[in-house]
Amino acid sequence: MANLIQCNNHSPTTLCECDESVKLLDTLPPKWDPRNELPEDYQYLPEVDSNTTENIMPFDNRVTTDGTLGDIFRIFTDKALPTTNELPSLKPTPNIGQLKVSIDVARKNKGEEDARAGAAVFISNGHPNNRAAKLPKYLDQSKETGELVAAKLAVEVLDPKLSLNIKTGSKYVHSFLKNPSKFEDEGFFNAGNAAVLQSTVASFRARKTPTLISLSGREDDNNDKRGARALANTAVKKDRASYVNVFPPPTLQITGAKLKSLTQGLAYRIIKLIQTKRNEMVRRRTEDNLNRIKDSIQDRFNYIPTSELIWKAIRHKDLERKTRDFMWMIIHDAYWTGTHWLRGNMSPELQERAFCTLCGKVDDFRHILTECESPGQNTIWSLAGDIWGLKNSTTPWTFLSLGDILGCGLARAKNAGENRLWKVLIAESAYLIWVLRCEREIANEGNPFTETEVQNRWVKMINDRLELDCKMTHPRYETKALSKILVTQTWEGTLMGEEELPEDWTTTSGVLVGITRGQREEQGLSLAQTSVGL
Repeated sequence: MANLIQCNNHSPTTLCECDESVKLLDTLPPKWDPRNELPEDYQYLPEVDSNTTENIMPFDNRVTTDGTLGDIFRIFTDKALPTTNELPSLKPTPNIGQLKVSIDVARKNKGEEDARAGAAVFISNGHPNNRAAKLPKYLDQSKETGELVAAKLAVEVLDPKLSLNIKTGSKYVHSFLKNPSKFEDEGFFNAGNAAVLQSTVASFRARKTPTLISLSGREDDNNDKRGARALANTAVKKDRASYVNVFPPPTLQITGAKLKSLTQGLAYRIIKLIQTKRNEMVRRRTEDNLNRIKDSIQDRFNYIPTSELIWKAIRHKDLERKTRDFMWMIIHDAYWTGTHWLRGNMSPELQERAFCTLCGKVDDFRHILTECESPGQNTIWSLAGDIWGLKNSTTPWTFLSLGDILGCGLARAKNAGENRLWKVLIAESAYLIWVLRCEREIANEGNPFTETEVQNRWVKMINDRLELDCKMTHPRYETKALSKILVTQTWEGTLMGEEELPEDWTTTSGVLVGITRGQREEQGLSLAQTSVGL
């Protein structure tokens, strides 16, 4: 171009320094100016010391993309973020020594709406650069997020002239910082705390002295580890939260997924995630059911679970897949029951399906599971309550609301066994009520079951569940096997003839519920008077 404007002293080489060439080069932003020193000119793969083990590794702060031309193309980038033509200032500075720090995190009220986490950076007792930060509410209050914030604080606030050796007990942080490019290639779309991950890796890359990450084991119990834990406990008790900047500088921010690393499955997940964020729509009925669960758990167990904990609870392996799907559908109000049939485009004949054929009330799940007068729900809940009464639990069996039923996996009773029995009794009983209701309305053309039939079905269901628990303790299931201790804690106190059973009754056949089929009708006893045992 300089030649086109006929500059007299222009030389047609890449080294020409004529006035016109310099003027043209001066129009280029720093990022694209070939005269500037680029990160690839001074950043190298970190040196690995001979004493370095797999648990001690240097952080690779290089920002240059290696490979072929295909490695630089990215897709699903965030167009809302402005591009930058500035160069990052990453040139290494001489370090004057190494500083060893320990990081840790503490939490309280895990899984609750008021859960809080605190992060700590500990150097030594009384050191002026110790840091304790209570995580702000705009961050996820999880253990993983707290650990990332602690690591981020360490590289941001400590003397930039010192190299760091950061000790952590978190395999999560260690594995992430060992290979952050894996997350970057996928655009952080698979990460729940993407903003913190991106911000943390940017902070590590911005540090101009070497950083080592050391993984400490559970057996390592030293003053540094104890000091970090104590400082983290102090952080979580603070009255005010600290500000944590999760916005990386534009020169160190990368968005989207690497096109070369994209699979069809990952692309599909990213598209669905982008669509969800764009719509940002929460179904009103889903939100109502989640709030109903939170209110019920607060009333019964004195804490408010997060929505994430509710969804996690209904996916627990203690529940059969059909029961998990059933609970998920109810929370989303996805079954065609009740007011779904009252939509304006429904014919009068279809709108009649909105009402219970026996009670005449709106046939939604609150009615089906807790109110219907047909033999079924009341009988089943009475049977389940009698079983629970044999546990002598401090958690009373009172009327179960729809929120109690849907939140049965969130119990906080005396021990793990009681929590599990509460979950199994309520979830399996609720599913049986639904099955009987469908059979009554469809197969039986609205004719109700007798109380004896309902009782027999429930007894068989609970027998089958006990038998399944016992079978799942077999060693052949390896990692999927149930703990015999957990199964024993779940059912102890409710077994028929328990005093005559061997200590390990999980291998004994014929352990059944004490209520035999038709027992209530034969003996003329109320369910509350009947001795119920497994």
